[in-house]
Amino acid sequence: MTTEPNPQHDDEEARARAQWNRNKYSLAVDLSLGALFFILAKVTDDLSLSALITAGAGLAVVVVQRFVKVDLLGGLAMFGVFMLLASAAFSYAFDDDWAVKMKSTFLGGFIAMLMFADALFNKGNYFGGRLMRYMPAPIDTRRFSFGMGVLGVIMATVNYLVATYFSKDMWLYYTSFGDFILSMVMVFAVLKYATIDGG
Repeated sequence: MTTEPNPQHDDEEARARAQWNRNKYSLAVDLSLGALFFILAKVTDDLSLSALITAGAGLAVVVVQRFVKVDLLGGLAMFGVFMLLASAAFSYAFDDDWAVKMKSTFLGGFIAMLMFADALFNKGNYFGGRLMRYMPAPIDTRRFSFGMGVLGVIMATVNYLVATYFSKDMWLYYTSFGDFILSMVMVFAVLKYATIDGG
């Protein structure tokens, strides 16, 4: 018994393949920079120095992007570089491990405010509209921006709790691995919430 060809399924697979091919290099950059920070922090036991060196590596990727055709800074990678630069700025300004650990909390709160403002005053068209190219299905940009605002609040709160109540080593494992896993789970939840034909 032969199965009927399903053009819609084939189109979805082709879109998913094209999306992966477009984003795989930037994902590799994002993961590599995170791994670099983790390794440096474990070897040197100095979060400020590790943040500064990793931020330098992030800036090097920005320079390299000008000379290569593949997209190294799409998706979350450019956001990751921005976070590294913010972490380095915190390190330089305060020269304190606590400031480095609080970077995700401060930025998470700031980004949440921007997302909520975009959802409330601009129907999510600024941030949601720009991120739509990475989405596998059409999304409601207002719901997407609102969902990302909630994600920012949760990530900021979890980071604060881990940094405050757990050891530096535990926070390092969380910020290098747990933070990524939690954010990916939550991004999928936001996408489900914002997808137009997902109800």
